Amino acid sequence: MTGASHCSGAGPTLRIAIIANPVSGGGRAFRRLNRLLRAWPHSDWDVELHTTRCPGHAGALARELQKQPPDLLAVCGGDGTLSDVASNVPEPSFPVALLPGGTANVLAHEFDIPLDPVRAMEIALRRTVRRVDLGILEGRDHRRFLLMAGVGLDAYVVSKIRPGKRKLGIAAYYAATLRALATYSFPEFRVILPGEVMTASSCIIANAAGYGGGLVLTPDADMSDGMLDLLILQGKPRISHLRVLSAAWLGKPRDDSCSRRRIAALRIEGKRGIWIQADGELTGTLPVDVSLAHAGFPLVVPG
Repeated sequence: MTGASHCSGAGPTLRIAIIANPVSGGGRAFRRLNRLLRAWPHSDWDVELHTTRCPGHAGALARELQKQPPDLLAVCGGDGTLSDVASNVPEPSFPVALLPGGTANVLAHEFDIPLDPVRAMEIALRRTVRRVDLGILEGRDHRRFLLMAGVGLDAYVVSKIRPGKRKLGIAAYYAATLRALATYSFPEFRVILPGEVMTASSCIIANAAGYGGGLVLTPDADMSDGMLDLLILQGKPRISHLRVLSAAWLGKPRDDSCSRRRIAALRIEGKRGIWIQADGELTGTLPVDVSLAHAGFPLVVPG
C-alpha cells in the first residue's frame, strides 16, 4: 500500500488513515484536503493518505488496512467511494468517517456532516460512532450498500450517466432522468416478499431517507432500525414515475402512484438485462436476493 505520512512529535499518538478519491466531485474536496494535510494541525494524530486509482480501489485499500488497523479511517469522496469501503469491509475494526467530496453527498445530508472536508475532519477526529445497517445484494455480483439500491428506471439512469457526471455534476442526473423517462422501456419484474408477490416497473430499496438531488423518496427510512423501506412502482410507468418524482421534489413523497413496504429481506426476479444500482453504482442484473446486516458498520457522525 502506498501513501504519504505526516508524523507528529514525541508522545503517544493516534493513527488516522485517509482513503481519498482524487477525481470525485471534480477533485475540489481532494484539493482542500491536501491543503489541510500540508499544514496538519493535530499533533496527537499521525496521518497517512492513500489515493484511489480506479473503481473498486477504495475497497481494496480498506481491506489492506485491516491488517494493521488505524484508530480511524476517513474516506474523502462521494457516496460510491464510501459504499465501496463498506461493501469490502462491512465490519471494520476501526470507525469510518466521511469527508464529503462527491456529486450528491446523500450520506452527508442524512447525518448533517459538513460538506467542507476540513470541518468534516474536525467531526471525524471526535470519533462519535453510530452503528448503521448495511443492505446486502446477492446475485450475479455480491455487494453491500449503505443508502439504497434500485431496480428499473434509476438503475437505467446510472447506466447512462457516467460519461457526463464529472463535468456536469448533479445536473447530469437530472438530464439523464428526463431522457430516461422518454426512452426507457420499463420492463416489468417480480418483487417477492413473504406472503406476497408484486409486479413492478421500478423498485427503490432504501436504507436511508435521502435519495439525492434534494429528493426524499422514503422519509421513514432509518439506517439503524434493522429494516429496509421499499418504494414499488406499478401500472402506467411514465405517469407513475413523473408523479412520484414531482411529489418528492415538492417535499411530499407520499403518493398513491406507488406502494410502500418495510421488510428485512426480499427477492427480485426478472428477465436478464434489467440493471441493479447500489449507492449510485451499477452492480449487475437480475435476479437478486436482498437482505440486511443490522447495526454492524461503525460510522462516525456529528455528536
